[in-house]
Amino acid sequence: MISKRPSILPIRYLKAICSNLYKYFLGRFLGMGLGVNKFEFPEGILPVPTPARHYIDTFLNEFDHFVKGRVIEFVPPFYQERYLKRPEIVSYDVWDVMPSAPATIVADLQSAPEITDGSFDTILCTHVLCNIQYPWLATREMHRLLDDGGVVLCTVPMVLQGYAPHPADFYRFTTDSLRTLFGDYSKIELRTYGNSATASGSPQFLMSNHFSKSVLNFHDPNCPSIVAVAAWK
Repeated sequence: MISKRPSILPIRYLKAICSNLYKYFLGRFLGMGLGVNKFEFPEGILPVPTPARHYIDTFLNEFDHFVKGRVIEFVPPFYQERYLKRPEIVSYDVWDVMPSAPATIVADLQSAPEITDGSFDTILCTHVLCNIQYPWLATREMHRLLDDGGVVLCTVPMVLQGYAPHPADFYRFTTDSLRTLFGDYSKIELRTYGNSATASGSPQFLMSNHFSKSVLNFHDPNCPSIVAVAAWK
């Protein structure tokens, strides 16, 4: 009598079962979070230690040596202290769309004819375009405001915690978005930061410390948390 071997599920089926179980329990776990998760930032910490902020720092660290001359940053000026005392910085302005304590320039980035052409060598535009109704006008205006050879260092969210209502919140972006918005610049370098874990954690208000360093610093261009561009005139 010939004995039958026990049937073994192919590996692909086992992986499919594990994947579906993971998704099932993750969905239930996230549902529980609606009742227990505090969907808010930790109090008393600025800038807030989100993965996005970590990625902005990573981006600026890479292009740090291009920050020079006449610099403009948008409110809130988280990077003013970092750059202000450097000998290669000639001036450092802070831009807001409405009067505020740190603002040295009050204007609408979509149209600021009161500011002369070529006024800046470096524009730090971190998570600003999502708050602008017509970002294509803003990138065109930044191009005008840059001196020849000047650079815009721009980051934008692909996902974000809740809303960013200063003065309003309009958009999320992809590398295709940035390639289009900065299409008139002479040279651009695109970057993507984050992965499906950090991207899905952002609406849950997970901070950088909630992820392992290996996960936080793994960058998947197909599912980033933020995208960034260095664009030269």
